Amino acid sequence: MKYGILWEMQLGPRPWPDKAEYNHYWDAIEQAKLAESVGFDYAWHVEHHFLTEYSHGSSPEVWLAALAQHTERIRIGHGVVLLPLNFNPPYHVAERIAALDILSKGRVEFGTGRAATTSELEAYGIDPADGRGMWLEALREIPKMWRDEPYPGVDGTFMKLPSREIWPKPVQRSGPPMWMAASSPESFEIAGRNGLGVLAFIIGHAEKLAPLIEVYRDAIKQCPKPPEEINDQVAAYVLTHCAESREEARAVGGPAVEWYSANVFQLFSTVSGKRGYEIYAKMLPEDAADIERLVAKYGNMIDALIDLGVISVGTPDECLNTVNSFAALDLDQIITSHAIGGIPHDKVMRSIELFGTEVMPRVSATDSVSA
Repeated sequence: MKYGILWEMQLGPRPWPDKAEYNHYWDAIEQAKLAESVGFDYAWHVEHHFLTEYSHGSSPEVWLAALAQHTERIRIGHGVVLLPLNFNPPYHVAERIAALDILSKGRVEFGTGRAATTSELEAYGIDPADGRGMWLEALREIPKMWRDEPYPGVDGTFMKLPSREIWPKPVQRSGPPMWMAASSPESFEIAGRNGLGVLAFIIGHAEKLAPLIEVYRDAIKQCPKPPEEINDQVAAYVLTHCAESREEARAVGGPAVEWYSANVFQLFSTVSGKRGYEIYAKMLPEDAADIERLVAKYGNMIDALIDLGVISVGTPDECLNTVNSFAALDLDQIITSHAIGGIPHDKVMRSIELFGTEVMPRVSATDSVSA
């Protein structure tokens, strides 16, 4: 099993110190360098727009290109690129991912998505009902842009692209491995049918993920693509803060993950029930009810989120328990996120170091399926 680490360029709640964005971007480079040195395999950075405090990472390819010059081994995960046409024209996506693959010497992982907030969708003039169709059309054309000389063009429902020579071409022969952000059974099935790896950004116990992985594995068996174009992998996501003592982990990580969780619910609820996002109207209330029930049981939010498997906050031994619950599944990668909710840089660095040196080597994982 492999390990990833993700950044959203999350400044956390205001007020921010002077040069907060500048410091956060450069601190993230140092964090990624440390992650590589302690054994992490993937560095992921997600694209968001307009999400003040939650994400100031609107141009991941810029930071990832810089990161590629500071690292040698760790995979460069652009996850996710928003593919609906108004966010990123497909020509541009193909060109910049190929350039990033060159600058990273063939280390790029290409994650994709459609956005999940009305703030982003509406600002770019995207009807939520069209988001998935736009994503799928772009997803099918971009590999052709990497492969064909010239790219033949397409007359699609959402995009009409003329034939052009697309340059540069990526280093990786079949193109960078392709992934899809997923949180519902429908998404897992779509990812499988299209031969995409799954970035499983869901809220809930490991056992909540297990049936979704089964849906995905069944669907990917039906994918008609040639084997070299199929990325049969599942990655699970866990918010993480690791410290020497339980008290320190909760004092530092606790407020950060509570703030993070509250923001996720608020942001995702803006598309809940809209056409194309109907599943959110069912999932979010169920997740909120699970948290509310466990808060009543434990008397605090942190224990509730740990019980749910949403977070891994504690000593290395406590973090190991949470990670082992995911490692027992049919997973290829666990992605942790440490720079969340305004946690200070030195605390993030220590969390990464402890997780890499005292958690990862002790995880009781079965062999990965297809990494």
